Amino acid sequence: MANSEAQMAANRSDDVEVLVGGDSKWKSLTAADDGDDAAKASASVAGDALRDHLGAIVNAENLVVLSGSGTSIGVTAGANQSVTAPSMSALWDAVAALDTFEEATAGFTPSLLESKNFEHLLSEAQARSALGLADGSLVEFIEAAERIVLEKCGFVDDDSALPQHETFLRKVARRSTRLQRTQLFTTNYDLAFETAARRARFNVIDGFGYGGTTFDGSSFDLDYVRRRPNEAPTLEPNVFHLLKLHGSVDWDQTAAVVRKTTGTPTTPVLIYPSASKYQLSYQQPYLEFMSRFQIALRQPDVGLIVVGFGFNDAHIVAPIEAALRSNIGMRAIVVSPSVNGPSRADSIAEMERLIGLGDRRLALLGGKFSDLVRLLPDVPPLEDQSAHLDRFERHRGGAR
Repeated sequence: MANSEAQMAANRSDDVEVLVGGDSKWKSLTAADDGDDAAKASASVAGDALRDHLGAIVNAENLVVLSGSGTSIGVTAGANQSVTAPSMSALWDAVAALDTFEEATAGFTPSLLESKNFEHLLSEAQARSALGLADGSLVEFIEAAERIVLEKCGFVDDDSALPQHETFLRKVARRSTRLQRTQLFTTNYDLAFETAARRARFNVIDGFGYGGTTFDGSSFDLDYVRRRPNEAPTLEPNVFHLLKLHGSVDWDQTAAVVRKTTGTPTTPVLIYPSASKYQLSYQQPYLEFMSRFQIALRQPDVGLIVVGFGFNDAHIVAPIEAALRSNIGMRAIVVSPSVNGPSRADSIAEMERLIGLGDRRLALLGGKFSDLVRLLPDVPPLEDQSAHLDRFERHRGGAR
C-alpha cells in the first residue's frame, strides 16, 4: 500500500489546465490557496465544465479509450521498485551501448545520429535492410535493438504498483450492462492493463477467447453471461475489451498462428517503433484491431478518451481525424502534459481551433494519466454481484 500511495503522490500534477468545448480560453483547475477569488471562481467553473464533459463521455452508449505510452510512465517493477517503463531516450541509450552500434550506423547521416531519435534510427536501419544494403553488423544490430525493446517493455511483474490503472478501469469499464462494453485500445506492449484487470477482478475480452492462448478475432463478438437457476441469463458486469494495436510482450507467432506465452517469445508479435508501423498495422492480427478501432469511432453515440498518446502514429491518427470531421455524435477529450505546449501534434492544434470555433464535442486536458484518473467521475452504484464481491474483499483486508 505504501508503494501505491507514493506512486499516486508522485504522479499528481501541480497545475492542470483545461480547454472545454464552448470556451475559448485555457483555464487552470488548481487555484492556489492564496489565490484571489476570481482565480478560484474560474477554477470552479472550469472544473464543473470538465466534469460535465467527462460524464457525457463515460456515459455514452459506446466508450472508446486510446491509451499511449504516457499511461505507463511512473509504473515501477522489481523487488525494490527500481524498474520503470522505458522512454524513447532510454531505448536510444540502450542501443547506443551495443557493440555493433558504431559499425552498423557508420553510413547513417550525422543529423540522424545527433537527433537521438530511436524511431528514426530503427526506421533507417530497417529501410537499408529492405533495400539490400544491410551487412552482417546491421542485421545483428536490428535484431539486438528489437530484443532490447521486447526486454525493456516487459517490465510489469507481480511487484508492480498499478493503483492508477486499477482505479481507471473501475471508472471507465465498470459500466451498466445496458451500455456497450468499454473498448480500450492501447499502443503499449506492456502488461499493465492486463495485470490491473486481474487484480481488480475484471474479465478481459482480448481476442484470445475465455482464458485461451490462441488469437481469434471473432472472439471479440463473445461476452460473459451469468446463469442462475430459475433466472434468465444476465450479462456479467466488470467486462471490457482490450485491443493492443501494436502487439504485446507475451505474444508469440508460429506460422500464421498468434499465441500467448508465459516465457520470452521466439517470434515476438510487435510493431516496433519505426516508419513501417503504417504498413504493418494492416496485417493480422493488427488489422483486426484497426478495423474495430475505425468502426468504434463511427458509432452515433460514442465517447472517446485519448490519454498518453502523442498523435505521432499516422495510421491511428487518421481514423480519429476522420471521426472529428464526420461524427457529430462523438464527444472526445485528449489528455497529455504537452497538450498545450509548443511540441504538440498538429491534430491537437486543430482540436483547439475547433473548440475556439464553438465545437462542444471536444476538450483538451493538460495533465497526466493520474490527473485524468482523479478527475473522472466516480463509478456508479455497482450491480448486486459486484457489490457482494467488494464486501467480501474488504472483509479479507483488501488482498489482491
